[in-house]
Amino acid sequence: MMWRSSIGSIAVAAALAVGDAQAFDESKYPDWTGQWVRVGSGSFDPGKPAGLKQGAPLTPEYQAVLEASVADIAAGGQGNNPMGRCLPPGMPRTMINYEGMEIVVLPNISYILLLEPMDQIRRVYTDGRSWPQRIIPSFLGYSIGQWVDADGDGRYDTLEIETRALKNPRSYDSSGMPFHSDGQTIVKERIRLDQANQNLLHNEITVIDHALTRPWTVTRDYRRERNAIWIETICAEDNRQVRIGKEDYFISADDRLMPSRKDQPPPDLGYFNQAQKEGRQ
Repeated sequence: MMWRSSIGSIAVAAALAVGDAQAFDESKYPDWTGQWVRVGSGSFDPGKPAGLKQGAPLTPEYQAVLEASVADIAAGGQGNNPMGRCLPPGMPRTMINYEGMEIVVLPNISYILLLEPMDQIRRVYTDGRSWPQRIIPSFLGYSIGQWVDADGDGRYDTLEIETRALKNPRSYDSSGMPFHSDGQTIVKERIRLDQANQNLLHNEITVIDHALTRPWTVTRDYRRERNAIWIETICAEDNRQVRIGKEDYFISADDRLMPSRKDQPPPDLGYFNQAQKEGRQ
């Protein structure tokens, strides 16, 4: 199935917005066309094992949140993993790039189209604007970018991005590594092609957050597929996980509610007539 036309039409609409097509000199920008797929694991730092072994520089308070999350996941729960309940991954987790992404480069804005379970669309403004005085927080945040000619050959090769106004709840990955609850996270990225391999894209991601003792930098890589097949993914389709109150449950193959961990209490059935049901048994 091809990617939904609403997303595929973004490039056309954006190109029309440019006005004079000749104003966009493609020779000044890198060729990032094609589908980019993830290289490495689904952990935030692909070079390290998942969970506690990621070595996130968390403050003691938020290290305790991570440890509780890992323990809950080991017991069958979802821990501090909002995406497990079908919430968007948000930034910077979305740049783990679960299902493939496309980058549409234009002079005043670039679109990063992510085939996540929610079909996420990042807008990176490169028109020289300043930060708005008021930004409505969102899971992807508000991104301002700047093109850089790092090697001095007269052609841009690096896109530097800063993202603010990020909405909670979010986690770095499925282990539940937390962000501070104050919503003041800043994410900085440097995206560039590998000098020796034009089909390899590097993204150096730095997170500045009050739950960290210092800025945390990781590098994620993406491999280019030039003959891409785009599929549609919907998180809510056949989602077998459900949260009721503060408990995570599963839906079984025969569509019955079942526990996610040993000795888990059932949800409150106060609105159901249990006596009538028991009388029919």
